[in-house]
Amino acid sequence: MWKCPSCDFIYLNPRPDSTSLRSAYQSYLPEDELGIERWRTMMMPVFSWAADFIEKTIPKGRVLDVGTGYGHFLWEMERRGWEALGLEISGTGVEFARTRLGVTILAGTLEESRLSDNHFDAVTAFYVIEHLDDPMAFLRECHRVLKPEGLILIRYPHTTPIKGFLAMLGIRNRLYDTPYHLSDFSPKTMERFLGKAGFAACQSHIGGYTRPAYVPSRVATRLFGSISQGLFSLSGDRFLFPGVSKTATGRKSTDLELAPSIRR
Repeated sequence: MWKCPSCDFIYLNPRPDSTSLRSAYQSYLPEDELGIERWRTMMMPVFSWAADFIEKTIPKGRVLDVGTGYGHFLWEMERRGWEALGLEISGTGVEFARTRLGVTILAGTLEESRLSDNHFDAVTAFYVIEHLDDPMAFLRECHRVLKPEGLILIRYPHTTPIKGFLAMLGIRNRLYDTPYHLSDFSPKTMERFLGKAGFAACQSHIGGYTRPAYVPSRVATRLFGSISQGLFSLSGDRFLFPGVSKTATGRKSTDLELAPSIRR
């Protein structure tokens, strides 16, 4: 992982080619019932927070979830009365979402889908952007498919502070999860990317925390998640605890001139 000296963006270099990555993602999601249920249990607290936030922010309408996995967020939004569409490249995820949850999902990437301009009221992506070769192109595509003043919600890991702390202790680890994770965003970097993609009113949130199945991970996640969420609330939504996952939001602006791509 490298750090850009001018903008502090952290990215993997060299990168795997897109064909190898796409092939690897066919076995990325668990296929067994227990693994799928653990995935749902882990992610539902974050999905519920996001669904509540969206409903408090914009009127009910159409939502697109990119990298939807098994489709549990789509199911939650449909249950709340939204028209929901998902995109997923994993065959395992697509099959489960269609046959078991009965949600509407397309196989492929956002760029491949060629969805209509100004079509969705909200676009979400949970733990997706760190996997993408060109995050700026992705955000601009999200901007294109959103209606004016539409909402984008991005969930992403913020690993670098933890890596730095462990490095001081001399503890080796693979928290960057290479080669799957191609980037690591800070809240400042994520908000800058959103702004360059044409989004306004960009904000960073803690946005709840996951519930892993492995007991030590669950205890640690609950402890640090509760502390970070509490400090965020007590600080008037300003203090973002370093190292825990973040949620970034923004609204589509139609009067900003988009900057050139800063693809890495």
